[in-house]
Amino acid sequence: MSDTRSARERAGSLLRRLPGAGLASEGLQRIERGILQQLKQRMDRLEPQGSVSVLAVAMRSVADRSNGFNPANSLQDLLARSSEQGRDEAQAAFCDQVIASLLPDHARILSALADGSAYPLIHVLAGSRIGLTAEPMVECVSNVGRNAGVQWPEATHVYLAQLRAHGVIETGPEDPDRRVQYEMLETEQVVRDSLSRLQKAGMKGHIVRRTVMLSALGRSLWEAGRISEDITGSFADLAG
Repeated sequence: MSDTRSARERAGSLLRRLPGAGLASEGLQRIERGILQQLKQRMDRLEPQGSVSVLAVAMRSVADRSNGFNPANSLQDLLARSSEQGRDEAQAAFCDQVIASLLPDHARILSALADGSAYPLIHVLAGSRIGLTAEPMVECVSNVGRNAGVQWPEATHVYLAQLRAHGVIETGPEDPDRRVQYEMLETEQVVRDSLSRLQKAGMKGHIVRRTVMLSALGRSLWEAGRISEDITGSFADLAG
């Protein structure tokens, strides 16, 4: 039952990181019990000879690093595990790694995009006066953070860049029906500051309008990370 105990500790840690956890401890404990019950049911259905729990493997990796194992040993261990993994195990390991790196605000953004919604997004590019190569000055400015209720909305463009680096979100073409929302994004402080710095440097700023949405990988991650509709709905009520 070491896997169950590790899952319990992991679930408890994630729950305690949610905004407002101290104000909703009883509700969070109820949700935690529901999550653990479902996790236990899933683990009980696993055959004894089945693959090693991905969660247990991930936790062992953390323990290995804390015990001072050197990189060569860690790499050899990963290569050995890779020979035993199937597609499902590899996907689960990836999802576990990504989820472990997320902050509560990241989770809110993913939740806002999970229904297939696309939100307006802009990039500010820097170019010379003669219009040669443009370089990104600030990217991924969007209103999805505020709409999702993130606790630090000014960091939304950083959150989105991190999610994009994981491959769980993607950008699409401009949505002409959201002209007003794009214009509002262009008044964001981070955008105005970037354009001001460019102007002082004698460079030309160019704003590119796009949209942001979950990628196929992001949809897989979201589905893999959800326990049940009731549980995720309760999270939304308590965290909101």
